[in-house]
Amino acid sequence: MKIVEVVFDIPVDKTFTYLPAKFSESIQRGVRVRVPFGKQKITGIVVSVKDAEVSDKSDYKNILKVYDDVPLLSEELFHLADFISNRYFASLGQVLFSMIGGLPLKYQSPVEFPSEDKSCSSIKGYNRKYLIFLRDKNRKDTYLKIIQSIQNGSTLLLFPEVSIAEEYYREINAIYGEKVLLFHSELKQTDKMKIWLKVLTEEKLIIIGTRIAVFSPAGDIRTIILDRGNDPSYYEQQTPKYNAFEVADFRCRFNKIPLIIGETSLSIREYFDIRKSGFSVEEFNGEGLPSIHTIFMSRKTVDKELSFFVMDTISLIEETLLRKGKVAVLHNRKGSSKVLRCEKCEYKFPCNTCNYPLTLSDDGKSLLCRFCKTVIPFDKICPSCGSKKVGERIYGIEKIYRRLKEYYPDFRIVKFTGGMKIADEFDIIIGTSAVKKVLKDYKFSLVVIINGESFLNTPHYTSEEKFFVLLNEIRSMIDNPDCKILIQTRSPNLEVYRALVENNSDVFYSRELSVRKQLCYPPFSEMIKIEIKGAKKDVFERRKGIIEEYIKEKGYELFYSGPSFPPVKKGKGVWKYLLRFKGDFDRDEIKKMAYETDATVESNPDQI
Repeated sequence: MKIVEVVFDIPVDKTFTYLPAKFSESIQRGVRVRVPFGKQKITGIVVSVKDAEVSDKSDYKNILKVYDDVPLLSEELFHLADFISNRYFASLGQVLFSMIGGLPLKYQSPVEFPSEDKSCSSIKGYNRKYLIFLRDKNRKDTYLKIIQSIQNGSTLLLFPEVSIAEEYYREINAIYGEKVLLFHSELKQTDKMKIWLKVLTEEKLIIIGTRIAVFSPAGDIRTIILDRGNDPSYYEQQTPKYNAFEVADFRCRFNKIPLIIGETSLSIREYFDIRKSGFSVEEFNGEGLPSIHTIFMSRKTVDKELSFFVMDTISLIEETLLRKGKVAVLHNRKGSSKVLRCEKCEYKFPCNTCNYPLTLSDDGKSLLCRFCKTVIPFDKICPSCGSKKVGERIYGIEKIYRRLKEYYPDFRIVKFTGGMKIADEFDIIIGTSAVKKVLKDYKFSLVVIINGESFLNTPHYTSEEKFFVLLNEIRSMIDNPDCKILIQTRSPNLEVYRALVENNSDVFYSRELSVRKQLCYPPFSEMIKIEIKGAKKDVFERRKGIIEEYIKEKGYELFYSGPSFPPVKKGKGVWKYLLRFKGDFDRDEIKKMAYETDATVESNPDQI
């Protein structure tokens, strides 16, 4: 007789067996079912239907309900789920529910069942190609040409933000009509299901979406276009904590189709992969780019009234305003923070291990190194001159906004956050890096980065890389060759600044790869972050003990064990472990340990 194997959205790597009961003739792999589970009745996903000898039916419970007439998951998506489960330390059930868990249980089924055989002789084979758009305006036309070239299959376009996906959808829909679909997490459940079923049952579509659209069940995908592939939005923050870039790459390899990545500048990982694997790169016209400059910031050069600006910066701002130009001011802090330096001798507090600038902890009692994870106590005295005047108050956006409004009452000044729309005209706009969203909508003449080190002095080894990518993205979006981008800094000789000023990316990539190789950081290793949370101290300590004993028993390289940043989230203490692997390791063992301790595990996390 038939038995049915079901998985659930739980951190358990096993299947549960049921009898199909009255659904014996219709139940299929890839449908959702309602089943008894302990004292509950919950939803699961069928992963197998097979014949087996059952000696005693009372050993098994019956399936109570089948929600789907059509399997919602293709065979390709099952292969993809296996990859994600292994790569990102999640159960098969957690992965499958991340794909279709947001779809409603009640809906109108399609008349036709999807076909698994959508093969096409025009498939060219897997390859990865990088398109470098030094000017953002070249991006859209290039993607349209790629779409136009796909004659016998579907195209999947992934974007880091809903707003960008919607913008492309409107323009491409105006050309191709109903064959263009928009899929993202903010859609209503009914709309998600309608689109999912259309992708399952139709062909030659253009699917546009955000990270979640990487799971689109199209069986005839011929190309995947990944826009801004190094954007952190492609990292899922809930289990399974997958990277949509890697998931898209797996699908392309599995289907033997091209993966096209559109970037403004390459990440370190991408640059490394290109050098190692010889992936092709095409760079588009970068003439007429805004210039980037650094301005030295010190006690002598800052303005007395507006101490977050150098006097020369104020002169340029006022000159721009008098010429009716627009100014954008970017800062990395919404509130305020301490960036370490001696106010008397300008000592920068370098790490004794790797010579990188140390960052002051949130409580002000420790110094942290974002690269080698050195943590040392801080006695608030400069080791160079003995001065106690150490640390500096960095203005947050709120205070900068208020001070500028007071200082320039006759100019229109607005504060911008990512989720808002600008209703009125302005002369100065202030915000975090979210300001980049409006740069292409207005003609800016001046962009000011208030403090470059506020972007660099964060406890993460990729902070310089992220700043480098951000500045190149800002430059690409400004359609004014006379615009100037100013970086106020106390360390104008840093390689990352020199690379930006000289527009020479090789300077930055070469040095950053050299440092990472020396410290054995990704891409020269795989970093694993294990994180546990707990409100009860005894339970929390027990979990820590299990993890620490496991790491010791396996002999893994542990290079950080301590409070996470921040150390408390939603009233729960947070503790993390960072492991580094230079070769293969048993991922299943780490997954089992995570299940036992209710820990989350990430591979090469975007935030450590």
